[in-house]
Amino acid sequence: MTISPFDPAQASDAQRALDRTRTHPRTRSRHMPGWMYTSPDVFQRETERIFLKDWLIVGRVEEVPEPGDYFTFDIVDEPVVVTRGKDGQLNAFSNVCRHRGAKVVEGRGTAKVFSCPYHGWTYDIGGALIQTTFTDDVSEFDFDNCRLSPVQIGSWGGWIFVNLDPGAGPLEEHVALYDEKLGYFRQEDCRLSDTLVIESDVNWKLMAENFIDVYHFRTLHAGTFGNQKNPATSLPYDEDQVIIYRLGGKSLTPTGEMLLGRLPWLTEDDPSAAGHMPPNAYFTCHADNVQLWMSWPISPSRSRTMIYTIFSEEQLARNDFDEHAETYHEFVARILNEDVDMVTALQKTVGSRNFEPGPITQLEAGVHATVNHLIDRIFDD
Repeated sequence: MTISPFDPAQASDAQRALDRTRTHPRTRSRHMPGWMYTSPDVFQRETERIFLKDWLIVGRVEEVPEPGDYFTFDIVDEPVVVTRGKDGQLNAFSNVCRHRGAKVVEGRGTAKVFSCPYHGWTYDIGGALIQTTFTDDVSEFDFDNCRLSPVQIGSWGGWIFVNLDPGAGPLEEHVALYDEKLGYFRQEDCRLSDTLVIESDVNWKLMAENFIDVYHFRTLHAGTFGNQKNPATSLPYDEDQVIIYRLGGKSLTPTGEMLLGRLPWLTEDDPSAAGHMPPNAYFTCHADNVQLWMSWPISPSRSRTMIYTIFSEEQLARNDFDEHAETYHEFVARILNEDVDMVTALQKTVGSRNFEPGPITQLEAGVHATVNHLIDRIFDD
């Protein structure tokens, strides 16, 4: 019989491994035990306590620029629709018909109404029910006030956030640190250039930890950005911090050089930066663009990685933008493939009975801070 990690009868050595990570300073800590990346019970609790409770980035405001524009997004098993209403405001609601639960729309596009493909119940762009079929003899159902369940929505830096918890705190609190530390990149004045999406057989946490792990840069990425003479690639995060400034940090191009010039509002004195936004977002902010790396859970052993790349409108207007942008996009794809190949293999070995979590080094200080935040959320009782 498999014992749940949340059962008091769980093996004491696993509990001690967890406790070292949770309560001790980084110098005495160990990485999380393998079952944290494989257990269905852990995955369920992460879903309930984090992904159904937190503000999460699901896209860019320029993806829905005009009234009627929409896109759909699944957060674990919760389907969501994001729309631009007739009044120009952003809306979000559950993509679950109020009749039998079918998705009322798929993909992205522009629409005046959403009609459920199963029985034809129709909703307006704001999620209100406006038409049904063959329901004249139905009694004691409030058709007039029926609508797709609303989801909290907001934006910061041009990013669209949603929150599935009606009682969640304001978005402003969630983004306050990032607005203070990373606001000078003016992401709200940038526009989306590319979105890279890949699914892989790996737990979402392994990818999220990999993004903030400085230790692997010069080893795993020796064939890409790790071979550049860039001191920023060996600069550790401060203890218990998830944001770092990188003076002299280079661009994510094969040569480390900016191919499209600097973001027009930045000066040579403005440092590059990076920052993890719990639970699953990681910003890499360069002098010439910003990338957002996202790790989305699908199952305990499968996840979806999404990388958004944004540039200024001035850069996008250049005659040579498409040519140079492709170089950026291809280079980021190479980096991600290096990560996915390694972390997918790691997913298989962390489940080994011979795996004993090792120490967290100075170059993994960001991982330590990220892991502690996660553990505090799912083991807070």
